[in-house]
Amino acid sequence: MEIERSLIQLILSVLFTSGLSAGMVFVLFTSYKKRKRLEAAHARAMQEKELEMINAVVKAQEDERTQIARNLHDDVGATLSMTQQKLSEATLHFNEDSDAIQEILSVANMIEKSVTSLRSITNGMLPHYLLNFGLRKSVDRLFENAQKSIGKPCLVVEHLPTDVTLTKEQEIQVYYIISELLNNTVKHAKPSYIDGEFQMMGAQVLFTIKHDGVAISQSDYEYLQLKNAGIGLSSIGHRVSILKGSLTFERAERGGKITLVLPINNQ
Repeated sequence: MEIERSLIQLILSVLFTSGLSAGMVFVLFTSYKKRKRLEAAHARAMQEKELEMINAVVKAQEDERTQIARNLHDDVGATLSMTQQKLSEATLHFNEDSDAIQEILSVANMIEKSVTSLRSITNGMLPHYLLNFGLRKSVDRLFENAQKSIGKPCLVVEHLPTDVTLTKEQEIQVYYIISELLNNTVKHAKPSYIDGEFQMMGAQVLFTIKHDGVAISQSDYEYLQLKNAGIGLSSIGHRVSILKGSLTFERAERGGKITLVLPINNQ
């Protein structure tokens, strides 16, 4: 009888201890999960805050770029154009064969070239064409300029549903990304052709650039990003972050491909 009582006490003790241990494990596990949720929420908040800061910096740069471009166009450009006109009018008072008129015409020609260069700079800083005609035609124009640079056809095609639209902010960011990618490709890859394509994949818009020049891989791009190799790459990275998109580089045996992925919401 005594043995049975001792055995029952032992069993009860084990059950009590097991129950207590299970309770402690449950409490610890619940606490661990709660801490992980808080850490994840904190990480998301920090990431969103970082994106907001990047967006604010890029927007401030865009505003400054716009102001500088307008000042150059309205003030400097107007002054140069007026000076060119005055010089042209002054030639009417000289003999056509005189050395003075030749000097004046030479100066007027230099001013004309300066005005052309200034227009090119301001158009790059402030994409009037984009604001007036939209992303699609503006990208066509970028590829036309690339074609002039390499002397070979540079084509861009679109395979997007008619109901797919981007916000004006998205269009501006995509425009500058494509512009910078094209400039880098023309300058560093030395291709004989560049092709671009818009297409839809699920709820994402894809824009790809294919070329037959010297290409970089994704690891090369990430390495250059870490090394802060160039303002252009840094600007591209920031703009992709603002769009919450992605940018991938692929290197083939001959040439390469760059893919910009942009999530959209047309619901």
